[in-house]
Order: sequence, then structure tokens, then C-alpha cells
Amino acid sequence: MPDWEIAASGDTDTPATVLRRDEGGTFQFQSWWSDRPLTKLGPAGVTCGAVADILQGYLDSRPGIFGFHCGAVQVNGHLVAFTGPYRAGKTTLVARLGTEPDCALFCDDILPVDENGVATALGVQPRLRLPLPEGLSGAFENHVAANLTVSDERYGFLKLPHQASLGARAPLAAMIVLCRQDGRRARFHELSTADAAGFLIRQNIADPGDAGSHYDRVAAMAENLVCLTLVYSDLEDAVSLIRETFEAAGIPRLKAPLAPALPLSDPDADAPPADLSLRVVRASDVVTRQIGEDMFLWQMADRNFFRLNAVGGAIWTLLEQDQTGTCIVRALHDAFPTTPVEMIGRDVAMLLGQMKQRGLVTMEPGPLPNPT
Repeated sequence: MPDWEIAASGDTDTPATVLRRDEGGTFQFQSWWSDRPLTKLGPAGVTCGAVADILQGYLDSRPGIFGFHCGAVQVNGHLVAFTGPYRAGKTTLVARLGTEPDCALFCDDILPVDENGVATALGVQPRLRLPLPEGLSGAFENHVAANLTVSDERYGFLKLPHQASLGARAPLAAMIVLCRQDGRRARFHELSTADAAGFLIRQNIADPGDAGSHYDRVAAMAENLVCLTLVYSDLEDAVSLIRETFEAAGIPRLKAPLAPALPLSDPDADAPPADLSLRVVRASDVVTRQIGEDMFLWQMADRNFFRLNAVGGAIWTLLEQDQTGTCIVRALHDAFPTTPVEMIGRDVAMLLGQMKQRGLVTMEPGPLPNPT
């Protein structure tokens, strides 16, 4: 992070992050926002944890600011945010754009945006999954091989020739939802303002404050953005279309009519409901973050965010000890006796099924362990 400066702090009683090197050369990471440490991390993994805590502290110390989980690149002066479902390819795309002379990377993960729609770059290099996916151009693969900074077997931070410096500011101009589909040429589709606002609300990891006013602020922001869905398969094809679209002073410069809007599917909606008779065990690599009334489950290695409301957070808390789904349903029915137990059972089975699909929990047969 070449623009960062290190300043000593007088408050050493409650550190945000504690990092330790193990004898085997791996690292431990303990966050103030988490109840237990992560262990056996490589250099890139533990760096990611430290950076994430710093960014969360940055957001927490600025009430009213948004913290959108997205990638963002300034293309010919136009700041464009890229979001989409889990593993839509946003980090690879924005890192590739950051090698272009008319582009400057603002972020690949968290974009702070103030209430006026102005974003701030925090000077964090993009982090790529290693090995790189197949099908990338030789030129980009060569750039990655020559410019990795902190890396390990799974991930590497990448130095870019065109990255916005720490503190650079620009108004957010466009939001693009990525939809990767095999064999499809890159093409923009319509995206309604309401759908764009919905994505922004779900992707905000800062404390939203009052829910009603938060929605109104995000909806008003979306009204001023160019909102598009990008369907693509080949990375170079997508980069070429993005640069052509945003090369003019007035945006977007679309050479063909937009394709019709796509149904925005929830990637977790197809998860089969869980078997409530099984034991539910938390995955060991999940870090929890409480932000406002919501809880975020975060798998640092894969940048897997899963957002829970207050009831979902209570279910996660119950899983501090192994529980069956049936035990969870019984506990919730005790707390909400006027809600039919069948309805609670369906909702719990659906939520646990989604958590299992994301790798946040495992479902195991057999009796619960003896608490003694």
C-alpha cells in the first residue's frame, strides 16, 4: 500500500487487529469485530485481514458514509462501480482494467461513498485468487507474474500502473452488475434504478442507521447513476466494451440498443432446504462482524459476505454450540410463540440450506456432543 503512512496510536488497550506469526511460518489473525482468531494464514491472507479491519474502522469512524462491497475503476474520468453475485469475476475485471492507460483502479473490494455520491480511493491494491483462471490473455498473465507484491499459494496483491492514490475523490457515475455466462459476447442490458438500489443496499457493509432514510438515500443516489447489467464470458471482450462505452465525455456511449433487462436471480435462492434433524456445525474460517442491527458472516479467503438480519444473527449465535435445526426451530418458537412453528421451520431450513451452500456451515448426522 505505497501511499499509506503508519502513525503510532496511544490507545493500545483495545487494538482493532492482532497478528501473530506461528513457528511454522503461518500467521494468526484476531479481529476486534470477531469472537475468535483465524489461524494458519499465509502472508496474503493475514494482510487481507489487517486491511479489512482498517477499512472497517475507517467506515465506523465516519457515520453516514456508505461502504459498498464492489470493485470500482475510473474509466476516462468516469467512476464506474462493478458488483454482482458471489464470484462474478469483479476483482479480475477491475484489476485488468487497472492496466489500461485511460483507467485508474479505485478499489476491488470496499468503496466508501459519501451522502453526495462522491467516492474516496483508499489506496489498496487488488487481491487476485491464485492460480489465475484459464482463458486470460498472455499479456495480463505476464503482468500479474511480474507485479505480485504480497502473495502466498492462494492469493496475491497486485501492483498496477494505474491506481488511484490514497484520498483521491470522484463522483460515482455508473453502476454495472456483472453476469458471467459461458459463450456470450459482452453486451449491456438494461437495469432499473430500483434493482440498482437493491444491489447497493445489499452490498453496503457500513452501519446504515435508520432503515427508511437509508433506503431513501440509496435510491436517490441510484437515480443519478448510469445503471447497466453486463453479460460477458471473455475478459478482454468485456474490457473492450467498457472502455468504448465510457470513452466519451457524455456517458454512456452505446453503439447498439441495450438488451432487455435480465431477471436478477438470487444466487442463494436455489439452495435446497436443510434437513433439520442434522447437526449444524459452523465452518472454522468464518469471521462475524456486527454492523448496526445486521450481522455479516465473512470468509476472508474467498471474500464471501453473507448478511443476516437480527433473527438470522440470533440463529448464528445459537450455533456457537452444535445444534440440530430442530433445536433452533424450538428456540425460535419459544421466542416468537405466536408464529406458527411450521413457518419457522421452513424459514430456518431455507436459511441453513443457503449457509450450507456457501460453505458457512456443515450438516452432520449423529447425536449432539455431551456438553459435559
